[in-house]
Amino acid sequence: MVSLLATASVGAVEVCGINPNAALLMKSGFEVGELPLIAEVVLPSPNTALAIAVGGPASGSTIDATTVQIYGTFTGPPNTGVLINDVPAYKVGTLWLAKVELATGTNSLTVKAINMAGSEITVSHTLIRGPEPFPLDPVRIDATSAVAPFAVNARFDLAGTTLGSIDFNADGVDDTSSPSAFAVLSYLYTQPGRYRARFTLVPAGTYYRYVLAEHPAELRQTLCFVFGHMRERLIANDIPGALQALVPELRPAFQAMWTGMGTGLPTAAQSLGDIVDGRFSNESAELVIARPNVGLPLTSRIYLIQLARGVDGIWRIDAM
Repeated sequence: MVSLLATASVGAVEVCGINPNAALLMKSGFEVGELPLIAEVVLPSPNTALAIAVGGPASGSTIDATTVQIYGTFTGPPNTGVLINDVPAYKVGTLWLAKVELATGTNSLTVKAINMAGSEITVSHTLIRGPEPFPLDPVRIDATSAVAPFAVNARFDLAGTTLGSIDFNADGVDDTSSPSAFAVLSYLYTQPGRYRARFTLVPAGTYYRYVLAEHPAELRQTLCFVFGHMRERLIANDIPGALQALVPELRPAFQAMWTGMGTGLPTAAQSLGDIVDGRFSNESAELVIARPNVGLPLTSRIYLIQLARGVDGIWRIDAM
């Protein structure tokens, strides 16, 4: 169902390609000038072939823990999901990162890239959970991933530590340190990317944790791509293709409605409107759509659509 919430005296203007540092629409919550600029990005072509690779830990590695951070690279069209044994990975650009649980003994992992149409490609990866008791693991970061910019709190709690330092952004320079054996240290990730944070504890040694900062412009454009995909497929009278943009629960009702519109569907789809505003997190989003009023120039009627990232890591419309 489409809800018409208000009438606005604004033109329907697509904002998916705007500079996130200068725009007033779909901003990250930080005003221009408060933080270093985040560069705009361009989404891959919808025809990009699927590919997936694991960067580490190496296949066959023994992991002395019940969970492991696994990471790698992928390619695919916009809104491609990455799954490790059905656990969705965090993504930025062509990089991915996930945290998975390990069962006792040998773990056979299926690492998958899947697109909106359901096509997928997989690789197999094996990790071995080592015998207990595990070695001490005294370091923590309270977030694995969020949309940049975001802050994390890291801690180490190892008795006997005389100095602890952390290089959060993997540039080889420690960003903060503490002489306390039980310290909590903070850091602000301002730029998108995947980072290997290094903890150096004296005299215990060196520990690592990965953090992934999602790109706000990439995420915003992905949301716009989902709406644009639905509109484009409807204009082409491709109902099965348009349904790919919806969660499964919505598909029967919209398939019946769109089918019932017959030859008038492409014309109706052309007047669905354009995205003019919105807000999002790394799990859900709400977009404001402006549809021009026929006979009332420079005015539009406003409605909302909501999107959610599914268990396969793919964004779809879940309310409209």
